[in-house]
Amino acid sequence: MVTTVHKPEGAPPSIRAARFGKLLHELEMLMDARDEPQRDDRGRAEPADSKINRLSAKGLERFADMEPLVVHDMVTRGLPVLLARTMMDSYELVQKDAVLQAIGVSERTLQRGKDADRRLDSNASDRLLRLAAITEHAIDVLGSQDEAERWLLKPALALDQRRPIDLLQSSEGTELVKALLTRMDYGVYA
Repeated sequence: MVTTVHKPEGAPPSIRAARFGKLLHELEMLMDARDEPQRDDRGRAEPADSKINRLSAKGLERFADMEPLVVHDMVTRGLPVLLARTMMDSYELVQKDAVLQAIGVSERTLQRGKDADRRLDSNASDRLLRLAAITEHAIDVLGSQDEAERWLLKPALALDQRRPIDLLQSSEGTELVKALLTRMDYGVYA
């Protein structure tokens, strides 16, 4: 079965995926708060949010726009549990259990991480970033967050009748989902 996907005209992808872009800004602020402050040309420390302003000026509003080494550093440090809870709350149709399974943590882990210093391990951090990047990609391809969430939950013929969100637990599964989204974006096969 060949299906052509028609993307709606209108807002650029970075605007459609803005909800997840806000998470990126929260993440950058949390990570910068941990780093040594940068110095200006006179040796004075820059405010913690100055890097965020520079990133925003460059148009970095999405997880997918992050440089691979920055992602690696974030994953090895561990992402804040607070970010995982915020991201879970940003989904409207995807059930909490599906998000927890995709990132590989229990609800109890998120409950224990109420203080701002608690971090996910590197595996859960990697899965969380993969989930965010795939969600942004699906929003770009399908045109809205609701459609992207429906697609994540619906078994796909090209994925052997598996739900895309269930394949995000491994890097191989994530690559399959990413490849399918790319084919859909070009109207090849859905």
